Amino acid sequence: MFLFAIMAERSSSLEGMQTAAYLMEPGRIELRRVPIPRPEAGEILLRIERALAGGTDRKAFTRGHPQIPMPGVFGHRYAGTVAALGENAPAFEIDQPVMGVHSAPCLNCELCRKGRCNLCPHVMREKVLGAFAQYLCVPAAVARQNLFPRPATLPAEHAALLEPLACVVHGLEMIDWRGVERVLVLGLGAMGLLFAQLLPFYTSAGRFGAGRRPATIELARHLGLKPVWQVDGTALAEQAGAGDFDCVVECTGNLEGWRTAFEQAAPGGQVLLFGGLPPGSIFPVDSFRLHYQDLRLLGSFHFSPRDVARARVFLLSERLELDPLISDCFPLGELSEVMRRLQKSEGIQYAIDPWKECDH
Repeated sequence: MFLFAIMAERSSSLEGMQTAAYLMEPGRIELRRVPIPRPEAGEILLRIERALAGGTDRKAFTRGHPQIPMPGVFGHRYAGTVAALGENAPAFEIDQPVMGVHSAPCLNCELCRKGRCNLCPHVMREKVLGAFAQYLCVPAAVARQNLFPRPATLPAEHAALLEPLACVVHGLEMIDWRGVERVLVLGLGAMGLLFAQLLPFYTSAGRFGAGRRPATIELARHLGLKPVWQVDGTALAEQAGAGDFDCVVECTGNLEGWRTAFEQAAPGGQVLLFGGLPPGSIFPVDSFRLHYQDLRLLGSFHFSPRDVARARVFLLSERLELDPLISDCFPLGELSEVMRRLQKSEGIQYAIDPWKECDH
């Protein structure tokens, strides 16, 4: 009864308006004053402390994204505190710091029963969108499976990395590490740099890197990739040779990167195709190499609840360097500027503070 009274009091105090960012069309964001959501049964309302803007948001802003309807709210990487609880919601407390991801599988379909929860056809049915706002309502399935307490020692902007880290964990779990002696991380954005940090937990193989921007190349070296080659205008094969890596992790998300990853795989090697391409993209391969050199091409998409749980363990371990992966923190009112910076490859990813006032 006492808890219900607190919930009711908090819910009534949240009746009002909030500021939320809407992606209206590619290249145009609009800030709106909208009602604060009221959580339905099983749902949890969060007060957002930090959201993260990264590569997926940049793609949506630039060309649209099949999972981000326009016009509509967007932003899916978040951390905050519990503001209100719907009836029969998981047993969190008001004001409790939490961290989570944006989706959850149904756990009942054929793919879920086979352990392929990341491919559940319903995984995006009740997804979290709208982290670029002051409040966010987490659907019941996500709240039940993929929302976790956050210790006070873990900064909100670090906790918001749970989703990309879960994607990286999913990719690393797909690789057969037996006999792997040389690993190449191709593409040194936020995801490539997360791979650089998690690889030592999976393999003692030599870790190499290749990227374009001097700043991220230097950071990759600091994070343990050595050597790291700069490939801006220079083919990687001219510097590193060709076909010499037992495993190549492709993080560029462009067709040229996919081709380079295939070329760099040694006989018997594996290529993890992590960076996604636009729908309709065709990736031609040398069938002789694929067949007679026994190459394995691995597509990696999304994550399962198990991957999320493992990613959370890594976040709580305090063994990752996360500050260098967040280039700056901006108020919600400057989200368009953040997107333009990401389009120009300025910075890695950005934290958004929805309660921070703009400087102008």
